[in-house]
Amino acid sequence: MNYPVWELAMGGGALIAVVSILHVFVSHFAVGGGLWLVVTESVARRRRDAQLLDVVRAHSRFFLLLTLVFGAITGVGIWFTIALVSPSAVSALIHAYLWGWAIEWTFFVIEIAAAMVYWYGWDRLDRRVHLVVGWIYFVAAWASLAVINGIVTFMLTPGEWLENRSFWAGFFNPTYFPSLTARTALALGQAGLFALITATALPRTTARAWCVRWNAAWVLAALLLGSAAGIWYRGVFPGWSDAVLGAIPILPLVARWLVVGVAAMILLALWPLLLPARWNRLGAALLATAGLLVFAAGEWTREAGRKPYTIHGYLYSTGLRVEQEEHLVADGVAAHTKWLDPRARPAENPAAFGGELYRNHCACCHTRDGYNGLRPWLAHWDDATVRNLLPRLQHVRGLMPAWHGTPAETEALAAHLRTMRSAAAAMPTAPAAAAREAWRVSCGLCHTTDGFRPLRESLSGLSRAELSALLDTLHELTDAMPPYAAAPAQRQRLLDQLVALAAAPAVAPVGAAPGGDAR
Repeated sequence: MNYPVWELAMGGGALIAVVSILHVFVSHFAVGGGLWLVVTESVARRRRDAQLLDVVRAHSRFFLLLTLVFGAITGVGIWFTIALVSPSAVSALIHAYLWGWAIEWTFFVIEIAAAMVYWYGWDRLDRRVHLVVGWIYFVAAWASLAVINGIVTFMLTPGEWLENRSFWAGFFNPTYFPSLTARTALALGQAGLFALITATALPRTTARAWCVRWNAAWVLAALLLGSAAGIWYRGVFPGWSDAVLGAIPILPLVARWLVVGVAAMILLALWPLLLPARWNRLGAALLATAGLLVFAAGEWTREAGRKPYTIHGYLYSTGLRVEQEEHLVADGVAAHTKWLDPRARPAENPAAFGGELYRNHCACCHTRDGYNGLRPWLAHWDDATVRNLLPRLQHVRGLMPAWHGTPAETEALAAHLRTMRSAAAAMPTAPAAAAREAWRVSCGLCHTTDGFRPLRESLSGLSRAELSALLDTLHELTDAMPPYAAAPAQRQRLLDQLVALAAAPAVAPVGAAPGGDAR
């Protein structure tokens, strides 16, 4: 709200996701891979296995280049993108955890130095000293992970920090230890995964077969530990039940990706464990893809779990602090939004003024046609629907911050959203598809059939006439429900879907599809 806006067609959140997921994927390898190097080197020296030692040496070069070059570039990329997309969040994190970041950067400097000395010292350092350097690297890398984990989990579950602003209360928050266990397991799994990739280039010797089995064991052991930590993490994850039942529409699908990715990794890791001689580049590519899917789904789930906040209970995704809400309620949003174009005056050009409000309060999460795109929804909403939804945004399934605009600001924002409406607003021609789409744009915004805020049970047995009368009185049930307004044809298609829903038997609430139908 008090920073310039960097607006991207793809959405700032999508850009952050691409950069951060790739960085996190490699940065966990930077931790677990360090342990793999020093442990495997110790095994090779104890066995007096020159071939295995050569494997470790070759892998350490790949490790150094990937983690220190790609990892460092993407790490800087994360800071660059989040500072542009969400400067208020970066400011809050630096002010709350300045010393935490300083400690992490100290460990990072030790980590970089030790990695370079480890590579440089293969033929220059005493064996014992070389191993000590390797252990220094791993301890520093894991300590860096432990510090960052405290700050990342603080954003999801700040705990008592909200009351006392204590550094340690926020750092050792309710999800700290389960998350640290899960991330440590993921780091160990990444070590085995990347070593399985480099093993495909090795000549087919006994050292290769041993190394392939050894790496597969790392992946499988990490998956077992990570699964146990995931169950622990789920128990302290706020709003987990609502999330997987469809409170955040995309999340049930992402959770399925996570399960599928873990299952695929287990099956693929059995291949090199049982048939090391047949391990090849195809298997390595499939395993790496499954691993990336697990990381992407896990990070997406964690990020989505914070909605509608950037720091849960303290800072909204719009950059508004919770403590500032009362001022917006009293004064409106424009009075507390610094970067508004002074040429966009509400009285002269409401749509232009609404565009400024959109850029400052909506574009942080939404795009027009991309991720979280608004145009597909606006195509089926009339002006009355948009106007009635804006004051009720905090009640929709996507867990959005409340809109505190004055009536004039609400009208201006609605006017801008009207300009975004697509010309192609026709419903699907097939009756069944049209009925599902009418449900999605009218009811699926806030409800699912059998998951989050389920409707099937409450509508069971109602006739078409009763359902039609209900549509006319929705706003009388609760202030959170807007009056229903839609074209007559769309209303009939919605009634078709509601009649089918009222007549169908209930199903187990295992989640909801992105469109709002339970699966």
